[in-house]
Amino acid sequence: MRVVFDTNIVVSASFWRGKPLDCLAAWAAGRCEAAVSPALLAEYHETMDELRREYPCRKPVDWADALGESAELVFPAERATGATPDPGDEIVLECAIAAEADLIVSGDKKHLLRLGAYRDTGIVSPDEFLRRLVGA
Repeated sequence: MRVVFDTNIVVSASFWRGKPLDCLAAWAAGRCEAAVSPALLAEYHETMDELRREYPCRKPVDWADALGESAELVFPAERATGATPDPGDEIVLECAIAAEADLIVSGDKKHLLRLGAYRDTGIVSPDEFLRRLVGA
């Protein structure tokens, strides 16, 4: 199963653990493949930097670096302009298209999760992703 992790999953796993950490730990254990694009990696790092400044006492695990080093790097050619009310989410959709991902894992209840799918890629919560891994 090939997945794209939304930025909120990566930073949540890095700073607060919980189900997002379980999702990335499953990837690290080889239970799925992950894909990233240069734009998505940049967003991971920008958000991590913002949170480091906001929470200077926290010592995050840098999942953004791990994904940058080990996930499949894809270069989106197609755009997802207007696919979601939040233009910032388009880079996640574009990465998924380029990667031919099975799933996008997101905690974005306001936009991405409401779509349910984009083209042939399902959009699921961390809980649903973990349930699907157990059933795989």
